[in-house]
Amino acid sequence: MQIHKLYEEKEEFQELRERSAELYSKLEMPESIRTPGRTWTRYPDIEDKLGDIEDFEPEIDIEGEAEVYTGSEAAEEAGKKLLDSIKPGENKLNALHAIKINSVVLIRVKGEADISVKYETDSNLFSHLVIETEDSTDLKITEDFRGEADVQTSFTEIYTGNNSHVDYGAVESLDAELSYSHRKAVVGKDSTMKWLNGQFESELNRTKIETVLKGDNSETENIGVWYPVNNQHFDISLHVFHIGHNTKCDMDSRAVVDDRSRSLYEGLQKVEESAEDTKSFQDQESLLLSDNAEADASPKLMIENPDVEASHAAAAGKIAEEKQHYLETRGLDSEKSRRLVVKGYFEPVMQKIGLPDLKQSIRQEVDKKLNR
Repeated sequence: MQIHKLYEEKEEFQELRERSAELYSKLEMPESIRTPGRTWTRYPDIEDKLGDIEDFEPEIDIEGEAEVYTGSEAAEEAGKKLLDSIKPGENKLNALHAIKINSVVLIRVKGEADISVKYETDSNLFSHLVIETEDSTDLKITEDFRGEADVQTSFTEIYTGNNSHVDYGAVESLDAELSYSHRKAVVGKDSTMKWLNGQFESELNRTKIETVLKGDNSETENIGVWYPVNNQHFDISLHVFHIGHNTKCDMDSRAVVDDRSRSLYEGLQKVEESAEDTKSFQDQESLLLSDNAEADASPKLMIENPDVEASHAAAAGKIAEEKQHYLETRGLDSEKSRRLVVKGYFEPVMQKIGLPDLKQSIRQEVDKKLNR
């Protein structure tokens, strides 16, 4: 496996890549849920499509109190926090990402900041974002992925201080044969981590988001929106780990699945023995627009402390005939009725999004799907 090297990359990072290369051949692809007699997610053969890659720097807009580093300088400044919460040895794609990273961004936030990071490319992209916030900070940040590639990986590691608030959103509209995203936050005392991920492109989109509620009184909200069509396959995992006292979690996601596409969802709420007075809730719903579309969901609770309020739910179904009939009797044809139902279906989670530009971007992506 050919190892990429950023311009002026330091020896420590190169050694991390070399260790990852040694692991690569020994590791398995990321696990996915299975139903009897079927393995839902099958990964394409991508090794002959990796080729040579060049360093990539995204477009970054910054407002507020933040320091931003890119490239080898970002890797050096991040130090041991680069690929610390997400380990290269977890699976084969994590190791591949470490070997091939061609874009690194480090953001340190000291007060209030509003930041957007935009990636647009027609080549393979292996991007890595590390975020550190000091105590009593407020960060709003978005990542936007566009273009075409054979392979795209995107990793985000977030480390919050105490009494900090991070509102993170991503729109994944880069069309690749394989898109693999892994995002993880370690949340400090009295802090809040809000996630919004929208998946719209790639033949196989595999996304995993993890939140570690380490500090007492920490909270997370995880909102997901995805819309596979044609033969797309989206495999989404949302995991929350309750460790501190009085931690809270709300996971709410919706999928619309059309044509011969597939949606696969795994949600996990794990309450550690140390996590007293926990509140944790999970809901995932899928709307199937075609008889050939498929959706499967596996919400799970793992509770080691009885002092908890927790629930999980998942549902899948088609457009209710009475709803379609009601709209058609009001003068809408079947296609316009269908469009209105889809937009309304996403609206309960859309209303929870606190980033106006991101909300508008997701609505535009939904319109693109409906206008195919």
